[in-house]
Amino acid sequence: MSTKIVSQTGIEPIPRATRPRQIQSVQKSPKVITCQILKQEEYPEWDELIDRSPNGTIFHYSWWLQTTATEFSILALRNERGVIVAGMPIPFERRPGLRLFRSPNLTPYLGPVFDVSHINNTCDRLHFMRSNGELLARNIKSYDSVRYVAGASAPDLQGFLWAGFRVHLAYTFRFPSTHTPDQITAGMTRTHLQKLTKALRLKLSVVRDDGLEDLVMLNRKTFEKQGLKPVYSEDFLRRLWNAAHSQERAHLYIARTADNTPVAGLLTVYDNRTTYQIVSGVNPEFRDIPGAYLVLWNALQDTLLAGRNYDFEGSSLRGVECFYRRWGATAVPIWRLEKAGSWRGGFFHSLIDRRDSKTLTK
Repeated sequence: MSTKIVSQTGIEPIPRATRPRQIQSVQKSPKVITCQILKQEEYPEWDELIDRSPNGTIFHYSWWLQTTATEFSILALRNERGVIVAGMPIPFERRPGLRLFRSPNLTPYLGPVFDVSHINNTCDRLHFMRSNGELLARNIKSYDSVRYVAGASAPDLQGFLWAGFRVHLAYTFRFPSTHTPDQITAGMTRTHLQKLTKALRLKLSVVRDDGLEDLVMLNRKTFEKQGLKPVYSEDFLRRLWNAAHSQERAHLYIARTADNTPVAGLLTVYDNRTTYQIVSGVNPEFRDIPGAYLVLWNALQDTLLAGRNYDFEGSSLRGVECFYRRWGATAVPIWRLEKAGSWRGGFFHSLIDRRDSKTLTK
């Protein structure tokens, strides 16, 4: 609407005082993020997130958790459209007077996962992981102790630090998917290469995806030789193999002599990006036959052919670190998330740390 100014003859018009035009601000509605514990019928949505997320591993899938964990829940964040964009599995166990949030047996890596496929720049990705990571961390409740290890593909964990978690550094050894078998042999120590050559010269046969009972036996003998008892049962190992193999997410390797005697075994599991070795065993009655080198060599070749990384999980123990390091793989950082929710949980952490410090120095 225009305003007319009427003037008298011979008199200069007096301009009307003008007020600055007010610009009405439009408030942007904040993006609504909801945090919830998923119901079982929502697990397929969770598994789709694991497929999308660069942080997802085989250990994050609902079927893996259902196979390995006695009890667990999945804490998830949904965006304004109801799509799951972040979350964290929370397997737990109960002990007298304690509620422990920790990984099940043969589940080395867990931790938070984020879908950042829709975010283009680094700044926004960091903001997304940090703000939503803090939201996830503050919604983990009712525990005495939280201890999970986030693997080499872990996201930014600053949000968990803001929420009062501690993050401890550890390492695993990895071969990247871009490596070739020739690059691996070029980086191996001479002793390891000699033993691999000897295993190849002995013409041991390696059977893939058959011989589960042989692996069970070899794994048991390995622990017995060390005077230790496995932390998982043989039935648990059978159940895990059957679940992972039915999902086409596992390979089993058994090395045999000419008379069909099993001398070494290895179980690997894998997701779209990485293969992880989780169970191995050797027959102590055949110490002169380096079958362990041959099953690992076969697993490495299969992994690189499939275009995946190879993770030597479990290589932080001093007693086994040397064996894996001599294969020439790269040391890659992994992270342990930890928080005590009660004085009992804090005391439990001190006991575990004391035990681990003794184990790591052996």
